[in-house]
Amino acid sequence: MKGMILAAGAGSRLYPLTKTMPKFMIPFCNKSLFERNLDIFRKCGIADTTVIIRPDINPPELLNVRYVVKEKVKDTNMLYSLFCAEEFIESPIVISYGDILFEKKILEQLIKSPADISIVVDTDWIKYFKYRIDDPINDAHECVVADGDNVSSIGLEVKSLDDVDGHFIGLMKIQNTGIKILKDFYHKFKLESTETFNPLNSNLTFENSRLVDFIQGLILSGINIKLIPVKNGWLEFDTLQDYEIYKNMEKNNTLSNLIKLE
Repeated sequence: MKGMILAAGAGSRLYPLTKTMPKFMIPFCNKSLFERNLDIFRKCGIADTTVIIRPDINPPELLNVRYVVKEKVKDTNMLYSLFCAEEFIESPIVISYGDILFEKKILEQLIKSPADISIVVDTDWIKYFKYRIDDPINDAHECVVADGDNVSSIGLEVKSLDDVDGHFIGLMKIQNTGIKILKDFYHKFKLESTETFNPLNSNLTFENSRLVDFIQGLILSGINIKLIPVKNGWLEFDTLQDYEIYKNMEKNNTLSNLIKLE
């Protein structure tokens, strides 16, 4: 089992924390996000991890961790980051956003999935988002609609909370024929794209496509995406407000309402 962490984001909404360190190295509860996720990876049998980083980062040298530099950072997004390390996308692999934390049991549940492509979805996401914002629907950009055990749509605009079954937490696993599907469809969509047309998202250039745009493109192409449901147990560090909320919850011993850190 291999791991991949997409950690090339600028983290501008976490400034000034990210003034002197990359987003994935932000400290929380005496460890960086990266250290915590790497610990959980290793406890779950993931010993080989690839991390995609920005060119201005000097990351720590760690055993069985390789870094791939994302040379082009302007006007690119998660999907571009992922395929900067295409040669290291091998079966089976767990792919994680770099700005999240998650409980070990969530990763264990994901690893057990027999599906070719599986994504973790928080079905109790409204409870979590209400700790962060007053109106979750306005800041939830990776909402999921389910069709039984599979995902029927992801990352699309939704008008009502009643239309949403969960929220993608930024953690997925790909294995077996899923690897070939992932690579084949990426290059197919890339070939179809032009300066004025993006088959994944008409509002963005292809290089600025989100990972959820790509997953939605797979769904529309008839590929099954397995939904791994969880109820909280994760945190996203998207804004300085997020960080301050979590720090206050830690101080007040209420963080366990959302996540139980080891």
